[in-house]
Amino acid sequence: MDKVTICKSETIDLKSTLDGGQAFRWHGTEDSYRGVIENKVYIIFREGNLINAKCMNSQIDRGDLLKIQRYLGIDFNLDNFTKKYDNNNYIRKLIKQNKGLRILKQDPWESIVSFITSSVSNISKIKKNINELCVLNGNKIGEGEYDYIFPKDIEIVDIGEAELRKLGFGFRAPYLIDAAMKSLNNSINMDSKNDQYEEKLSELTNIKGVGRKVADCIMTYGYGRRDTFPVDRWVRKGLIDNLGYSSRLSNDKLSELAQKKFKNDSAYIQQYIFYGEKTS
Repeated sequence: MDKVTICKSETIDLKSTLDGGQAFRWHGTEDSYRGVIENKVYIIFREGNLINAKCMNSQIDRGDLLKIQRYLGIDFNLDNFTKKYDNNNYIRKLIKQNKGLRILKQDPWESIVSFITSSVSNISKIKKNINELCVLNGNKIGEGEYDYIFPKDIEIVDIGEAELRKLGFGFRAPYLIDAAMKSLNNSINMDSKNDQYEEKLSELTNIKGVGRKVADCIMTYGYGRRDTFPVDRWVRKGLIDNLGYSSRLSNDKLSELAQKKFKNDSAYIQQYIFYGEKTS
């Protein structure tokens, strides 16, 4: 087969999901994105009332379909989530305005590198840094400009701090080396489905340069946790202006309080606040 159908087009919005600050290696327009998942190059695109996908460096099969659906978070029931917050005017408005926004389930290691890179940065610069890192590492698997496998931990160590600084990672370069070394010596568990939140938070914040917000992003987008609530300036604005939280609170305290309130809906609530506030 030359393509597979992922879902109906109303199930997911590709732009807000793939190009909204969760992942940094998807390239395209509103209705078609090209990127790499593991060692496969995919184009995910809207075609009529369907979302379809093609694999650009091998035949596509049912295994690819399941992988893409998992990556896109298609199993999360957005309808139930929407109904649950129908009485909250602010959250209801955000969901309606950004219909189809989903949280991706990415590779934990790629998320660690990506969100360490995100510190004191912006989406366009993060994309530039991450894609140039993949190009420098040189494991090309397709004909596209950015069709590269993401560097492994040992490859980050081999690239070295000096080269990372040349690429523009700046003060984050030693943090990436530290993360790679901790991954190599198994101080970071890449498969931790049963970890308690505080346990995983402690593990990730043991990496140099990683605070609660970056750790929460890694847990949300790399480990698939739903009890996390990363707070940046956009989420802070939404919480204070629309949900009654005090402006005197730190971002970490806001995160803690929102997490207690929204429990396993935390990640999705913050994602809609983040994207809604950033794009409004």
